[in-house]
Amino acid sequence: MPQRGAAYLVGSGPCALIEAGTPIAADILLRVVDGLELEYVFVTHIHLDHAGGAGALTQAHPETTVVVHPRGARHLVDPARLIEGVRAASPDLFKLYGEPVPVEGERLHKVEDGESFSVGQTTIRALHAPGHAPHHVCYIDGDSGTLFTGDAAGNYGIPVDVPLTVPPRFDIDASIDTLRRLRSMKPRALAYTHFGIAGNDPEGLLRSYEQHIRNWFERLQGFDSEQEAARAILAEPKYEGLSPKDRHSIEMCVRGAFRTLESANRNDG
Repeated sequence: MPQRGAAYLVGSGPCALIEAGTPIAADILLRVVDGLELEYVFVTHIHLDHAGGAGALTQAHPETTVVVHPRGARHLVDPARLIEGVRAASPDLFKLYGEPVPVEGERLHKVEDGESFSVGQTTIRALHAPGHAPHHVCYIDGDSGTLFTGDAAGNYGIPVDVPLTVPPRFDIDASIDTLRRLRSMKPRALAYTHFGIAGNDPEGLLRSYEQHIRNWFERLQGFDSEQEAARAILAEPKYEGLSPKDRHSIEMCVRGAFRTLESANRNDG
């Protein structure tokens, strides 16, 4: 799917990728880094559209270390549960991802919050960023001030513009705390995995996504079921002509949001 998923090449001499893409797209990244010294692959989280290509990259580049949140590392070594979860959450989208190659445990670095890495002439700093997933990490380039958002700040410039509240559940409070922390970093640009770089008013974009999340959950509480909600949302004129793949993405975000609401209701009870 063109212009739906991005990976970013940073540094010169020794370089790094931020994001590893899907397993199916690994060949594209392998062509890009062919002949380069790929020191690191920084993954924002272990979902297959972000970390699925990491195993193929490490197989081709014995010098490469994959940087990942400590809670996600074991799923890159043994992706069986991850694959099962994606198949259950969205079988229609799984075929777009493919099955990942495992990453050898010794090739992984479990990143701490605030940890920094020298890459060529720049420094990449890791920021634990839970909400979309508990194992989510954002990265900021100390030279350019570019913040690599993963899924913490939603999508940018693509038809799927609903908050990324994917299964198994989305943590509203953690996500809002993350967005406020990211704003405090004063980024000069946001590099979205889905899709592209936004250089104008990055703090405003982070602030608007916080409100987008609040509005989304407030709206979904007015529906009796996720099926009813998905039908109503996809019937909006702006989604007319949306591709089946993008429709599946919106349905998945509705499904995950309802899991969040159901969990909150159980805890309140």
